[in-house]
Amino acid sequence: MPRVTELDRDSLDPLYRQLASRLQQAIDSGRLAPGARLPSEAELIAIHGVSRVTVRQAIGLLQRQGKVAARRGKGTFVLGPVVRHDLDALQGFRDALVGQGIEPQTRLLEFSADGRAGGGIVAAAAHDGGPPADLDLPVRLQRLYAVDGRPFALVTAWLPQAAAAIGRARAERLTVYQIVEGFLGTPVARAEVVIRSQRAAASVARLLGLARSERQVLVMERRSSTAAGVPCEFMRIQIVPDRFEFRLGVQGPLALAAAVHRVDAVPRGKTKEGVRR
Repeated sequence: MPRVTELDRDSLDPLYRQLASRLQQAIDSGRLAPGARLPSEAELIAIHGVSRVTVRQAIGLLQRQGKVAARRGKGTFVLGPVVRHDLDALQGFRDALVGQGIEPQTRLLEFSADGRAGGGIVAAAAHDGGPPADLDLPVRLQRLYAVDGRPFALVTAWLPQAAAAIGRARAERLTVYQIVEGFLGTPVARAEVVIRSQRAAASVARLLGLARSERQVLVMERRSSTAAGVPCEFMRIQIVPDRFEFRLGVQGPLALAAAVHRVDAVPRGKTKEGVRR
C-alpha cells in the first residue's frame, strides 16, 4: 500500500476512525481488492504515525462493518461484497443471489437416486446427515457455490423419488425449485426455515476453503411443502459466515428476545413454541 499523509490530529474525528476511513477508501478504490491482505500493524503504525491501539481500533471497526476479516497467523484480509438472502420472500438460494446482480459459479458434486445415506466419494466425504426421518425424500443433490472463484456455500438438497428421472446433466443447470416446480410440476406453497451456527465437518471445511480455526459456518435448513402440506424438498446450506447475511422484514414490532427458545431437547422435525429444528 503506498505511503499516505499523516492523519489530522487537530480533527474532532478520532484517529482510529480516520485510519479506518483511509483503509475504506483504499478498498472502495480497488487498491485493496477482495482477498487482499491489509498492511500489518507495524506497517500501518509506520505509515500513519499512530499507536498500536489506534490501529487495532480501526481494524476492529472495519471488522464490525463486515469489510475485513482476521485470519489467525495470516493477517487481516479484505472481504468481498456481502451476499444477502431475504427471508420474507419465497425464493430459491440461487435466485436470491441473481436478484442482487451476483452470478455465482456452481459445481455439482453429486446427484444420487438414493442419497439418504450418502453416496460417492465426494458425497461420503461431505456428508452431514440426511433430512429429518419423517421425510420420504431419497434423491440427493449436492452443489458447491462460489463468487469470484471463492467457495462460500455448500448446498445439499433431498427430493422426491420422481426427481431421479431428471438425470445428472439437467441437474447441473437447474435449481432445486426449478426441479420441484418445473420438472415435477409441484408448486411450492410454504417453506419453513431454520438458521443456526455450527462447526463444520473437516470435509466441508476443505470444500469451503476454511482453515482449522475458521470452521464455524452458518447453516440454513429449508423444508418446502405443497398447499396440501406434502413435503416436496429439504435443503441444508452451509455458508461461510463473513460473506453472507440474512434479512427479514415483518409487519409490526419484532420481539427478538421473546422469540428465543431452547431447542436442544426437541427431536428433529418436531415443533416447540414455533421453533422447528
